[in-house]
Amino acid sequence: MMIARKRLFVALGGALLLAGSVSAAAVVKPIKTYPTGVFTAGGHPIAAKDVLDARAIPDMAGKPSLMITLTPAAAASIHAAQGARVPCTLDGKPLGDSPSDALGSEHVLQLSGDFGDYTATAALARRISGHDPVPDSESDE
Repeated sequence: MMIARKRLFVALGGALLLAGSVSAAAVVKPIKTYPTGVFTAGGHPIAAKDVLDARAIPDMAGKPSLMITLTPAAAASIHAAQGARVPCTLDGKPLGDSPSDALGSEHVLQLSGDFGDYTATAALARRISGHDPVPDSESDE
């Protein structure tokens, strides 16, 4: 009886380990990557790895604009005076100027312009960051 009980516990333990590894493996999703261009802000090249998030969002007029969140180090490398405008380019083409106000505290560049519709603006964002926008919450996944 004791041997049967040990076998049962070993079998249950193995089943729990197997179930745990299967559920852990199911959580990992592959990250889709996209080709990137040469993005500059204030004349400084910003590598895709230094772009935490880039997304299309509506501006005050409801038109699509770009919001680009940088790493703290990348934001610090752009030396812009408070209240100044930061010119941004992608592959040498001007995207517009971002106010520098949110760059120091939130590490964000905000660009409004004629980027086309939301699909075209989202494609520009992926070309800057190399990936889809980070979900706002678990429900967005």
